[in-house]
Amino acid sequence: MTSTPPTIRKPARRRAGAILIVAAATAVAAVSILAPSAASAIPTPQKACGSPFLSLTGGGSYHSAGLSVTVNDGTSNRNIVAFVSMDGNVANGEMRMSWSVDGGAVSDYTFGPGNIAENQQFDGTRTAMDVIPLGPGTHTLTPEFRLSGGTSASGIVDRLCVVAEANTK
Repeated sequence: MTSTPPTIRKPARRRAGAILIVAAATAVAAVSILAPSAASAIPTPQKACGSPFLSLTGGGSYHSAGLSVTVNDGTSNRNIVAFVSMDGNVANGEMRMSWSVDGGAVSDYTFGPGNIAENQQFDGTRTAMDVIPLGPGTHTLTPEFRLSGGTSASGIVDRLCVVAEANTK
């Protein structure tokens, strides 16, 4: 009598478990690919950081800190939200901040609060948020700074970050 070796079969539970693990891994991979990352809320052209060490003296005209951001409104008019966060200080005066839109002239209080720093011997972190109405197309926004005060006024913008939000999803 010849005997046939027994056939070894995996239990159905193991196969179902393996299928479940593969399905879960596929679902996690799909969600990871489709889900936006936190950084995608602000595209690269709409954010900039730097250390301009912009030194200001006396009262006078606005000066660029050398950082700009670009937003694209497509075919619509839109109010965008622009933020500046900076470390800086002022002696014997006030520091004003406003925006140049597409290289245009800058004036106090055009888009929001203008006084970003007051007489303070040491650096302080200051943040301003402004609402800027823009027409269709691509626009460049540049924060600019000036001192309000007499000839003895001085100030420095040490570090600076700029963000403009045109569309958020």
